[in-house]
Amino acid sequence: MDRRDLELLDKQMGHISPAPRSNGVLMLAVAAVFFAGIALGGSLFASQGEPPLRTALSTTPPATVTP
Repeated sequence: MDRRDLELLDKQMGHISPAPRSNGVLMLAVAAVFFAGIALGGSLFASQGEPPLRTALSTTPPATVTP
């Protein structure tokens, strides 16, 4: 490639440059989708879940062995 080819390539590639992104907006969108998924999943599975497991409370003291 000579100098003229490089100038033409630079001129052509100048039109393709990507638009600048705002990382703050992107992170805000990711966080919003994440929390929306948590809220949606919590509401879907809370209504279909089994009742919570109930355990009996034992009030008897532990058995001790005395020599």
